[in-house]
Amino acid sequence: MTRKRKIKRIIGFFFTISIVVYVYYFHLANPSSFLTSEEILSDLNRHSYDLKANEVLEMIEIDTRHMYVPFMTKDNKYGMGLWKWEKHKWTLIAESDNGAPQVLKIKPDDPSSYKIYWNIHPDDDISYGELYFIRDRNYHMTEGNDNYFPRIQMKTIINFEDIPYGVLDLPSEWQEVMQVLVKIEEAKEPVPFNNGFFPVLHDIYFGWISYNNEHERQRPDKTHRGRGSSSGIELQHVMYLNEEQLE
Repeated sequence: MTRKRKIKRIIGFFFTISIVVYVYYFHLANPSSFLTSEEILSDLNRHSYDLKANEVLEMIEIDTRHMYVPFMTKDNKYGMGLWKWEKHKWTLIAESDNGAPQVLKIKPDDPSSYKIYWNIHPDDDISYGELYFIRDRNYHMTEGNDNYFPRIQMKTIINFEDIPYGVLDLPSEWQEVMQVLVKIEEAKEPVPFNNGFFPVLHDIYFGWISYNNEHERQRPDKTHRGRGSSSGIELQHVMYLNEEQLE
């Protein structure tokens, strides 16, 4: 073996080792301890100067690489922050100064990864909420074939008095229905189209209605007031419903 070939092999070996170390360090290594309260508030306020976050309510682990933090601001808003472990650090991927329910889609093509999270403002006097999973009925014709889609409407209840902020999995019944809808689409198109993007999951929407402890509808005016931003993650807004939108 010539000296030149030996040098090439050595360079190739160290290059391979460097790639392995890089991939492990930035993509596979286990997460470090999560941020302190001071670091969380600094992240939030650096990301949005107008946010004025000043109190962390709790640090909630969604999974080993995602954390949810409900917080308060100086002007008495109840907000929400999401962090993701990526590139060997905890990165703020979503923040909002309102606490209305949102759906986090960790894996957009896998309903079992979807999480509902919220932070209800106490001044709204909300006791519980009805959360809905809906697909409106629809009809269209494709290549001469009639396609009818019946309405789907499913409901679950969240007790906001016991858990004013938190994270929950989608109800298992919802997940099962969504998985069936995906399988139906796969049967129509044997090779998953658009790299696993299933429009049927985007025809689905989520909604909610809030009530006080007298079982009367109670508007979440302070909970819903505010703005937010996200990056590198898919979120779905949970619409506030009028009763006429339900069947």
